[in-house]
Amino acid sequence: MNTLKNLYFRTWRPAVLVLSLALLAYILYFHRLGSLLPGYNQSEIETLQGASNWHAIANNPVDAPYKVLVWFLTAILHHGVLMTRAVSALFGTLAVLVFFAVIKPWFSFRTAFLATILFATSAGFLHVARLGTPYVLQLGLVAFLGAILWYRRRQNHRAAIGYLVVLLCALLWYVPGMIWFELLGFVLLQQGIRRQFRHLSAVHVAGYSLLFLATLAPLLAAGAHQSHILLAAAGLPATSHELTHFGSNFLHGLLSVGVRSDGDPLLWVGHAPLLNIVELVLMLLGVYYYLFSERSVRSTFLVGSLGISLVLAGFSANVGFTVLVPVLYLLVASGLNQLLEQWLTVFPRNPFAKSIGVGLVCIMLSFSVLYQVRSYFVAWPHNTAVRASFSSQHD
Repeated sequence: MNTLKNLYFRTWRPAVLVLSLALLAYILYFHRLGSLLPGYNQSEIETLQGASNWHAIANNPVDAPYKVLVWFLTAILHHGVLMTRAVSALFGTLAVLVFFAVIKPWFSFRTAFLATILFATSAGFLHVARLGTPYVLQLGLVAFLGAILWYRRRQNHRAAIGYLVVLLCALLWYVPGMIWFELLGFVLLQQGIRRQFRHLSAVHVAGYSLLFLATLAPLLAAGAHQSHILLAAAGLPATSHELTHFGSNFLHGLLSVGVRSDGDPLLWVGHAPLLNIVELVLMLLGVYYYLFSERSVRSTFLVGSLGISLVLAGFSANVGFTVLVPVLYLLVASGLNQLLEQWLTVFPRNPFAKSIGVGLVCIMLSFSVLYQVRSYFVAWPHNTAVRASFSSQHD
């Protein structure tokens, strides 16, 4: 009896937490997935067609991780555009979990929890997590960070974990623009990577190399016949004509962060920016901290990733402003951490002042969350331009 009691008290909290997270994920990403809008956007229908069979995927393997999962699930569960949205929601749920896993060791549990809520409920994230296109894969920076940090923190079975990291890094090359974030990360971590490879056996080095090349083989094979596929995977424009719009697109990318978006009804509510005023202030605080207070690999990577995201969005070839979302909210998390730390430093031994400060921050963030959720679930689906854009009917 005592054993059962101990088991119950040891497992009920994790069980409640898991069930609560599952319910929240369902409400945010799966509820009314097919009925929130009057129909589907043409890009969602084209996505389903591009993932309808192996030949279509092999012919254009860009975003293959998304397309393969859509093809597999539509083959066994449901033949329709709705499945493309379900796949995006699944990737979105995983992105939220990995986001929390990434920032939890960087900051306190309180900061990581609050920042993850901001990320998970942001309109910029909800748009791609509930849209039936591969845009959701442009959140892949979170997966890359999660894999690298997982490998560095694990002391046991590193060789086996290395195969999973190599596989993920190769798969991210299929996502437009992700190669540049990987190259930035590898440049910053080159000394540690060389040290790890020196301790690996020749068998594992050969195994990593073969796995990486085998995973990339479909992309390289398609790119050998159609060079524009490799340019698309790199997030680069296929023609020099597209470069003429780089300046205006880059400016739009900057403004879309906290001033004014381009108003595309596929991903925006009118001209609302990605961040509201609360999040914008926290993001700027995070940028200031990493530029002037902390000099580390993490700060260099995050500030560098922000620059890469803006440049890729400026090319506006195969990468949209979605690529900015994970970088911005990692910076928001840093700004939030600085805000809480400064308050707790001023009042280190006053529990009342601590509670007041944390409570005010939570109230401020709750208004931010409410604004973002209402923006997506209330304002966006009732926008005239949005309803016209999502009017296609497809089984």
